[in-house]
Amino acid sequence: MPHDRTPPGATAPETAATEAAPTDSAPGCRPRRSRLRRRLAAGLAGVLALAVGGTAGLLWFAAGRLVRPMDDTPLNTYIVASAPGTVTLPATADSRYPGTFGLIWQDKETDRRHHGTLGPVLASDDDTVTRELTADTPPVPRAEAKVIVTVWNSDPGRALGLDHQDVTYPGELGPMPAWFLPGTGTTWVIQVHGLGAGRAAGLRTMSQLHDLGHPVLDITYRNDPGAPRDSSNTRHFGDTEWRDLDAAVRYARDRGATGVVLLGHSMGGGIVETYLQRAADTSAVRAVVLDSPALDYRATLDTIVSGLGLPAPVAALQAGIVGLRSDVDLDDIDALAANRRTGGPQQPVLLFHGTGDTVVPYATSAEFARDWPDKVGLVTVEGASHTGAWNADPIAYAEELAAFLARHT
Repeated sequence: MPHDRTPPGATAPETAATEAAPTDSAPGCRPRRSRLRRRLAAGLAGVLALAVGGTAGLLWFAAGRLVRPMDDTPLNTYIVASAPGTVTLPATADSRYPGTFGLIWQDKETDRRHHGTLGPVLASDDDTVTRELTADTPPVPRAEAKVIVTVWNSDPGRALGLDHQDVTYPGELGPMPAWFLPGTGTTWVIQVHGLGAGRAAGLRTMSQLHDLGHPVLDITYRNDPGAPRDSSNTRHFGDTEWRDLDAAVRYARDRGATGVVLLGHSMGGGIVETYLQRAADTSAVRAVVLDSPALDYRATLDTIVSGLGLPAPVAALQAGIVGLRSDVDLDDIDALAANRRTGGPQQPVLLFHGTGDTVVPYATSAEFARDWPDKVGLVTVEGASHTGAWNADPIAYAEELAAFLARHT
């Protein structure tokens, strides 16, 4: 696969106004103007205070959505129509993009969410897109929905027909749930999901890794649903979660792994990088695969704020609020800066990133690859969304991943 791919009214005359207005020399003019200025200043101050307070409140709420574990992905589109094996959606960038995706929709009567797999585009016009849909329950028109990169939302057995084990590995907060897929080799792949995605994000690569013979450990970390919670019950963007990855690596070694490959998506990529910077012993790590990794959270917040059409200073304010709510100094988890301080990656790195990512900027991955060209290989996927490189072209993704693993494991 080449490393650059394209997928998916009139005012009154001035004279009249001058004549009608009192001059500065008119009796009583200055006191009245002073009162008007004071009232205007007070009014503007009140409006500014309301605006600032309202903005701060919205940013505080938005930061809460980032730091609090959540299972309620916001829905942003709707079902136009459905038929056996197909679904019609409004025409958007997400619904038009070629590849394989997931679709979630919500039953209005029960509030239950359903999940299906979106296949190729079958027809489209200016208003709608019709695609293949594989689902147990067909969606109904007008149901709220969203196109997502998580193709399957069950376990490896039900989604892919793969024999797996539900295991726990011992973390510092208690037993951490994980899926384990046995393999014929001794180099394990440990998959680390991103913010709000869950282990199902790793199902996209699991069949291939199994075919290559790698045992796979798809982990949870603290504050995930079903995993132990800390006292804050908030995300710390790798600042604490790296210790759970450290425990998972020890678990793999204790069970016969002669080496590990770390595969991190989004925030999971940030967790991987923080682990590599802070863990006492990373000698088991043979290679690293990062998909849309959060390497610089300030840049990520800049991208999110810019995408909402808000001014740049809001991003700095949002970064401060996120840091406050998560009790994390974002500079401490800046992987780009950390690698520059320590001389760069110690292991070979394969990076996947789409240029259409509106969450984690593609530029941070490009910067990482420019900093360390001998260690970091970047696969650019034109137009792909956040962690959507596999979805855009699963075959090409698999070819890049297989070649990388063959060289380094």
